[in-house]
Amino acid sequence: MKAVLGSAGLRIAGMGFGFLVGMQLARGLGADGYGVYGLAMSIIALLTVPTEFGLPQLLTREVAAAQVAGDMGRLRGVLHWAARSSFLISLAVAAVVLAWLLLSGRGVSSPIGKTLLLGLLMVPIVAQGNLRAAALRGLQHIVKGQLPDALVRPALFSLLLFVVPLVFIPLQPALAMGLGAVSAALSLFFAAWMLRREMPNINSIEVSKVVSSRTWWSSALPMALTEGMRVLQAHLVILVLGLMSTVAMVGVYRVASSVALLMALPVTLFNIVSAPIISRLYAEKDRSRLQPLLAWVAIAMTVSVLILAAPFLFSGNFLLEKVFGPEFAEGSTALSILSLGVVANGSFGANAALLNMTGHQNRVTRASGISLALLVIILPVLIKVAGMSGAAFGTSLVLTVWNFLMWRDALRLLSLDTSIGAFLRFRKVG
Repeated sequence: MKAVLGSAGLRIAGMGFGFLVGMQLARGLGADGYGVYGLAMSIIALLTVPTEFGLPQLLTREVAAAQVAGDMGRLRGVLHWAARSSFLISLAVAAVVLAWLLLSGRGVSSPIGKTLLLGLLMVPIVAQGNLRAAALRGLQHIVKGQLPDALVRPALFSLLLFVVPLVFIPLQPALAMGLGAVSAALSLFFAAWMLRREMPNINSIEVSKVVSSRTWWSSALPMALTEGMRVLQAHLVILVLGLMSTVAMVGVYRVASSVALLMALPVTLFNIVSAPIISRLYAEKDRSRLQPLLAWVAIAMTVSVLILAAPFLFSGNFLLEKVFGPEFAEGSTALSILSLGVVANGSFGANAALLNMTGHQNRVTRASGISLALLVIILPVLIKVAGMSGAAFGTSLVLTVWNFLMWRDALRLLSLDTSIGAFLRFRKVG
């Protein structure tokens, strides 16, 4: 409860800054400029997948398990191995994309090319920051592990978006991307400082670093595939809309999807909080506390999402117009459909976290692959028929399929129910 309440306060504050950033970008760039920025950010998000390669999830699991076992050598080894591996992959990815941008001339000839060029700075920075945050969560500093990305980064980004255009030059997509890279770098320094402060024993005790790179890579691979498919699934809609429609429509849909992501904040929050706790309880074979935990997480996710989604379900058109501007009001129908998908997502509970933290990450990968394949098949048809609303329906449908497959696997493989139904049965038995 302490972790949940602390995380909730942190995420609510970060949510406010994140919402403010969205308003600043939408009003400062307009629908066309925000569409360019959104397309570039989707590409950058896809580039971060190979640079992280499932390492944050692996790091949380391995650090938590090593701490329980008191294995400081393994703890130190996995931290250094993950940071070094991610950095080398980041450099390779950034170099390849940078060479393509410069040789093709896109880095200087188009707004999206210039925006991507500056966005490459974020690739290694974001990856390293996420690793340090994951290590903090594995050390059971759950709230501190969320602080850099959830609060510090959006707060700094919002501050820069206010000061720089006011004092220097008007906001453009490339400038916005550059300011985002600066805020990510400052957040990384903060995360590194916190991690160093929370590990005094490792630095003071002479222990040999235990490196099991083959085992770690084999565990990271399915998590990387899962994360890659999740990110591709999240950004595929933006990319396909960019190919089949105008950048203005991309900007409007990005606002709607950003608001839906805001509604999904409780799902993210409870997954982050519960993952290291699930890992610890499963390592201790304490099923008597694990199943009730999953039940309470499911009901907390569902109720919280419903509270956040209600205003947008009933007054989405009015809220979008007043908050982001009149040109974004047409995204209200898509937002309503996305809202229903988020509610369905919350009702399945922490299914992905449970499978990842108990060594069944391949089942998450399988569910992600099936849902991504489904999205690739239906998305172009739905966008052609219904535009933004079709894109929203496809996103919500695929999200529901993904959750159902993981919920079924958790029930079959672990005899643990992560859905809201577990809470109802738990209360009935009690």
